[in-house]
Order: sequence, then C-alpha cells, then structure tokens
Amino acid sequence: MVVFFVLIASGCVTRNYDSNMDLGKSQLNEENYLEAHEAFELAYKEAKTPKSRELMDLSGLLASGMKKYDEQDFESANKDFEEATAYKAKYREGKQMVSKAAEIHPVSDSATIEAVVGNDEVKSTEETTEETTEETTEEGSKAEDEAATDTKGKEGSKDSDRSLSKSQAEKLVRDYVDMENFSQLQIEYDHDAEKGDYIFHVFEVDEPSQKSGHKTTWGWYGVNKETKEVYEVM
Repeated sequence: MVVFFVLIASGCVTRNYDSNMDLGKSQLNEENYLEAHEAFELAYKEAKTPKSRELMDLSGLLASGMKKYDEQDFESANKDFEEATAYKAKYREGKQMVSKAAEIHPVSDSATIEAVVGNDEVKSTEETTEETTEETTEEGSKAEDEAATDTKGKEGSKDSDRSLSKSQAEKLVRDYVDMENFSQLQIEYDHDAEKGDYIFHVFEVDEPSQKSGHKTTWGWYGVNKETKEVYEVM
C-alpha cells in the first residue's frame, strides 16, 4: 500500500514537472522570459533536476536584465546579461538563452540595446550609431572566433584519447549531472548499448539505509567511448 501511494505521488510530480517545463519552453519561444522563469521555477520545485535549474537560472537572468533595461538601469541590466553569457549551459534551451544574452551584453548604451532587442528607435547622432554598430560587429566576430576555437579544442581532445574506461565514463556523468550538488543521488553502470556506449542509471533511494529502499529514477545517461560525449537516454 505504501509503495502504491509513492507511485501515485511520483506520477503526479512527473506530470506537474513536465507541464511546467513545456510551458516554460513555450514562453521561451515567445521570448517571454519572466513567464518562462516562473514556469521553470515551478518545475524545479516539483523535481530539482539539473535541466530545470539551468533553465530557471538563465530565464531569470534574462528577465531581470530586460526589466532593468526598461527601467533605464543599463549598467545593472548589462551585469545580468554578462552573468548569463558566462553561464556554462548544458542543454539546448539553455545554450539558446546564453546566445541571446551574448547578443545583448556587449552593448553599453540604451540606443544599441534597443536595436539588439528589436526596437527600431536609434539615436539621431550618426557618429554614435556607427561607433556602437562597429563595436557590436567586432564583439560578435570575437565571440564566434572564440566559439570556433573552443569547438576545435574539444574535438582535438576527443581525438587524442580514444580509450575510455567505465570509471572515467562514470565521472563524466557525475560532472554532467552535477551530482556534487545533489548528495541524495546515486549512480550505477547498467549496460553497454548496441553501439558500445556506456549506459548509466542515476537515481534516488527513498530509504538509503535499507537495501530494499524504493529507487526513484533521476535519469538514464549514455557516454560515447570515443568522443566522451554524455547524453540523456530517452
């Protein structure tokens, strides 16, 4: 009977979590960052997953930055955009928000911020407009060059060592899930996939002191032995 109620509660949490995550992603597509942040915050309260935490944090920074910009507090707004740009995002939606912040962050005055976020108003002084446009172009090119260099460096690192042990793969998953900040999580190797990737199970145990404690799955993760890429197994 206890297990029955646990399963019911778990299913309810999963539904609430999924619906809030879907709502947050929908709001992101509309660039409604405040509404997205509120939805991801509700999802995080239901299930404190790394993905909900990442999307909650980034949408919150963008929402805060936009609000401060509307209040003409441009210096504080740029600090939020700068923090979002430096965020080490792991998920697709998070990386999109980091890219959005990177578009806005280099701009230091109101006229160019308005141009980046889609406002057609610009300063009447042509010299100022030309200077800010040139700065934005230079910063954008620099960001692209750094991203390309980082990608090449990662590819070179992958090629340099094709051998990946099971324990090394487990450490990659631990880092990917950020298990240091989730002490209740446990991890175990499950099997090798058909293509040879390691498959790991990350879970919580309701009663860790008892071997018969109920396991609640946090996620399944695969590790490519050649590229060392960690991915979620659907």
